[in-house]
Amino acid sequence: MSTPSVFITGAATGIGAGLVSKLANSGWQVFAGYRSSPPESASWYKHPAVRPIQCDIASTELVHKAANLIAQATGNRLDLLINNAGCFTSGGVVEAADLNAYLQAMDINLYGPLRVIRACMPLLRHGHYPAGGKGRVINVASSSTLMTFPMAAAYTVSKQAFKTASAHLRLEMAPFEVQVTTLDPGSIATPMTDNEHKGAEQWQAIPESLRSQYRHKFIDADELMKRNTRVSAYTPEYFTEIVYRKIITKKRFRPLYLIGPGTAAMPLLQRLISLQGQENIWARLFRREHDIFSPSTGDQSILER
Repeated sequence: MSTPSVFITGAATGIGAGLVSKLANSGWQVFAGYRSSPPESASWYKHPAVRPIQCDIASTELVHKAANLIAQATGNRLDLLINNAGCFTSGGVVEAADLNAYLQAMDINLYGPLRVIRACMPLLRHGHYPAGGKGRVINVASSSTLMTFPMAAAYTVSKQAFKTASAHLRLEMAPFEVQVTTLDPGSIATPMTDNEHKGAEQWQAIPESLRSQYRHKFIDADELMKRNTRVSAYTPEYFTEIVYRKIITKKRFRPLYLIGPGTAAMPLLQRLISLQGQENIWARLFRREHDIFSPSTGDQSILER
């Protein structure tokens, strides 16, 4: 059997870098997509099983160029695509949405992976997955799509759109033996989940005339993590080990995987708790404590169970 091949986008840091190292050390031929400069500081750099390929997923030209390089190296086949590249942008608050931020989020988190799928699917149709069938696709979304996350709607909306597209792709490709799944990571310690940076971006994206009002009512991502000290992020290495064991080595892909601290309870919460009850939970997470518990707020729905 020939060496299985995988293309991983967003491979320079975080989850992507962890997946590159794991698969390269597990006998795969890895094509590691990076956006601009060769990631010389990446742990996998110069690994004999890894070939770095520039692939800015916002560029149709670079995506097709990357697919052509893979085709030349593998004889027009690809066994696994991991659509991992993405970006966080808050988009501010919905009443004063930063539409440019929304466009950026959709371009990277939805249209970018769709460009990669379109360019790589002819290769995946000729793939030979080690566990059976033709090529496979793992689309990395976010567990934030199972939450209502104030001051971060642009990111969540774009990832939810990608999850919907991934579900359609799964159904459409099943008759052609190309298995597709969606992966919702929880809190993983990566540069994109630098909560101090995210918190600053959340406030900066709100117009100055509204900023103090929202600061009085809500907490940002950084303060959320400080408040919930019992939740510790997975390292990319630990996360990758779970992904490899629970997804990549399996004979069949499930429609959706949630991996990360606290993610296991999320589907159960959606099934067993009313929409109002779920809203109350998010309010307790993201509203400032004086605003949640003070009777003077007049917002009785927050106090309901």
